[in-house]
Amino acid sequence: MNNVLLTLAVGVIFIVIVHSTLRFFSQVRSLATLLITFLALCSIYVPLLIADWPGIDVFAIQFAIYGITLYLLTILHSQAIQQKNEEIAGAKSGKKWHWAPLLIVGFFVVVVSVNSVFITVAQQGSKSLLPMFLIPETKSGGRVSSYFPGIVEHNFHEKEDQYNQYQQRLDEQRQRGWKIKYGWLDSPIANKTATFQLSLRDAKQQAITNAKVSGSFQRGNTSKQDQAIVLQEVEPGLYRVDIALKYPGRWELKLKVNSPQGDYNINATTNVSE
Repeated sequence: MNNVLLTLAVGVIFIVIVHSTLRFFSQVRSLATLLITFLALCSIYVPLLIADWPGIDVFAIQFAIYGITLYLLTILHSQAIQQKNEEIAGAKSGKKWHWAPLLIVGFFVVVVSVNSVFITVAQQGSKSLLPMFLIPETKSGGRVSSYFPGIVEHNFHEKEDQYNQYQQRLDEQRQRGWKIKYGWLDSPIANKTATFQLSLRDAKQQAITNAKVSGSFQRGNTSKQDQAIVLQEVEPGLYRVDIALKYPGRWELKLKVNSPQGDYNINATTNVSE
């Protein structure tokens, strides 16, 4: 349900097929055809919504497009029935489509289509030939990330007591003098397993063992994409976890270290390639 353009295309094709089948292979009236097609769509669309809620913005766009498609098909069906009846009666119909409904429908189609592209680019990035027109070529030769997850930074100044507690924890961590190193053994790629490693040493360069290290990789656009992790100690003071992050772009890392020598919080960011 997260790929807006794909679900829109599949839904519209489904509506056209069901509506056209009822129109050309049955004697059902236009209003009944609309209701049957709508119920058939809901029988598939509603369970998908329940299983994977895409967000109110995506739902509104999909529902609007499906509604416009049903509206146009129903008008075409009604007009075809009317012309057929007039032909049977021997009368010639001089009625044509009025420009006002077409203009209204066209306006909403353009607006919804543009918003669908924006949402798709924000969620999954620009692909194919689109980056050539939207993103300039980098002088350094590196790849440009076109993913915009909408991360909201934590602001501990919003509440004075929370900010003071946060500063106190930072002071305690600095006083311990721990030497902490962390990172990927290989560059992470979306949907491919990579190893994340954390090295814990105290102020005397002694390994910090028997620690419980857990946390999560988080995305700012939805908590549904967050992935929890638990690092295992593979060597004294060395902790690792194998994980495949599902989406490319920027991720926030939140780690909590609980050890006999004290606790430690780690906040960092990482980028996953496509």
